[in-house]
Amino acid sequence: MFTMPPRFFRIGLLAACAAFCATAAVRPAMFRQSEGASRATPPETHPGMLLVFPFENDGRMASLDWLGEGLAELTVERLQDRGLSVLSRQERLAALEKIGLPDSARFSHATMMKIAAEADADEVVFGRFVSDGKAVTLEARVLRISPPWLSPAYTQTSSSEDLLRAHARLSWQILCALEPKNCSPQGANTDESSFADPPPSLRVDALENFVRGILAPDDESHIRALREAARVEPDWDRPPFELGQVYFARRDCESALPWFSRVPPNRPDGPEASFNTGVCHLLRNDAARAEAAFSGLIERTRSVDRGNWLPELSEVRNNLGVARLRLGKWSEAATEFERAAALDEKEPDYWVNLGIAKLAARQLAGAVAAFEHASKLDPDDKGARTLLISTLESLGRSSDAAAVRAESAENGGHAASPAPQDPAALARLARVSMKFDRALLRPADDAPAAHPSNGVGSQKRKNNGEHR
Repeated sequence: MFTMPPRFFRIGLLAACAAFCATAAVRPAMFRQSEGASRATPPETHPGMLLVFPFENDGRMASLDWLGEGLAELTVERLQDRGLSVLSRQERLAALEKIGLPDSARFSHATMMKIAAEADADEVVFGRFVSDGKAVTLEARVLRISPPWLSPAYTQTSSSEDLLRAHARLSWQILCALEPKNCSPQGANTDESSFADPPPSLRVDALENFVRGILAPDDESHIRALREAARVEPDWDRPPFELGQVYFARRDCESALPWFSRVPPNRPDGPEASFNTGVCHLLRNDAARAEAAFSGLIERTRSVDRGNWLPELSEVRNNLGVARLRLGKWSEAATEFERAAALDEKEPDYWVNLGIAKLAARQLAGAVAAFEHASKLDPDDKGARTLLISTLESLGRSSDAAAVRAESAENGGHAASPAPQDPAALARLARVSMKFDRALLRPADDAPAAHPSNGVGSQKRKNNGEHR
């Protein structure tokens, strides 16, 4: 005869059945919700700032781990080639360092959104690849931060030899996801041949050497791999730019200049290569060539061609002023320093240089005003204080000079030595802007709000008369 189980057992059994049914009902709903989010129509908006993550190696070939960074670099370069604003690898690493995350980790969508917020990015591009050494499959997706949207997976499969052509086609799919209104109709010039830089014919071994170069732990390995990449693909400008940067960081301008000369001005690295070229000419005391380099950058601020146009940058104006000061063009130099100070009024170096130009032109009252302004912006600037005291004494304002000297002594400073009166010697005291801020090249709505009017420039440290 059948006997009913105890009451507590029956209650437990009913609860377990209810939980199972609820789980079975929720899982399909969650899947449909996720699938719907992926297939949702992307917002019809112009893409903002993009952040590209290294592609994940989902295959079994650890020897291809370098390809993840390589695909990310190619994606950045090709999207920039189509006019999109993309954060650099260095900016991605800076955001990760600030959050305290390693670059080698695999990130969830939530973590990607957190990193994007830290980097002020609006969209994220991420992906993966699988290869058996003969064939490769690439997959990428776009994640928009606000309003939230996740694209479907875009895929391309090819032989390993045609890997970079497959990536160019994948880049078109990403571009269409980001800018659906501006995406060409299906079949209309949406293949790899539409990307000019880097070319779809780029050799895989050139990309591998480039990636191994930028990831190298020391300068010599860095240089050796980049040189090989430049040898294999002499028309690709990324390896020459990175080589120029290595030598520029060493202040080895003789080695840096030939590499920078291989970077076309209209390429993404072109403005910085031109700027560093001008700085090298100043360091080599070739003021005429420095003037030509910085004048070329200024000329681009007047260009009607959007692809060639550059914003007006205080660093460029300052260095053009230094070049003209060394050429004895006191008035023209003063004009450039005034423009630089107008663009970044809280940078004391520009006011010091303006004072030097006024002093070289024997406009002592104007020099005093500039040096006083620089000293107010940075009371610890001994060079500005020395020039101010010397100029005050030249004007016969000994009591004012003594007051500045006494204030310096009260603050623990040493007695200032007289400033040179020879214009050529004064020109050598002018401060060169050594750092090019690429973030300022972005459109106004993408540029960080912190620069230049918030005083960031006043925090730049000076060393041996150079503004770094």
